[in-house]
Amino acid sequence: MDIVYPGRCPVCDNVLNFGCRDYICHECADKIKFVEEPYCKKCGKPIMDENAEYCVDCQKKTFTYIYGRALFVYDRHMRRSIARFKYSGRREYARFYAKKLYERYNDWIQLIRPDAYIPIPVHRKRYNKRGYNQAEEIGDCLSELTDIPCMKNIVMRTKNTLPQKELSQIERKSNIEGAFFINQASEELCQKLECVIIIDDIYTTGSTIEECAKVLKNCGVNKIYFLCICIGSVI
Repeated sequence: MDIVYPGRCPVCDNVLNFGCRDYICHECADKIKFVEEPYCKKCGKPIMDENAEYCVDCQKKTFTYIYGRALFVYDRHMRRSIARFKYSGRREYARFYAKKLYERYNDWIQLIRPDAYIPIPVHRKRYNKRGYNQAEEIGDCLSELTDIPCMKNIVMRTKNTLPQKELSQIERKSNIEGAFFINQASEELCQKLECVIIIDDIYTTGSTIEECAKVLKNCGVNKIYFLCICIGSVI
């Protein structure tokens, strides 16, 4: 399959050499910036103060989820990468993102022992236009690596919201409010889930993940964490 449909580097988008197991070209491997300590113990956002436990945002807010972790800093390289992944059909990038999530966070995943990954859903209109849900692609690949199921039809999206990146912090909260619900056919299954990890591509203010966490909590999920590919600017 790699010969017929070769993958592309998630940073430069050039075709990868056959048999490239890292899913990224050698020239770009050093360009991506992983989230390193110190980072916020709640949202995982990098912080400058080594003595601080939480970022400024998390000091002011309360969240339904317990805490979460991010993989990359959302810099210019990852902005282009995520944009191609979401809007230009580069579904194969999910293999790279999931592999790095696995390498970095598998010990943590096995420690909390989630019952399932819950990808943030997209509205059906956006899904039909794009052809896939980027969070589902990551969740499916991570599921193969960890043998934890990715449950894609439990949380549904009712509102075709505006892109969060175009809105202010206040507008983001209003935009996403009431956007999710638990599929009626999945309510009984959801009630059996003790611990889940929400999967998303980008964390900025946390409004989207928090809204998803609320509906899961209201349905009986006790422990909610999240994993995302990128997180906002260092503060």
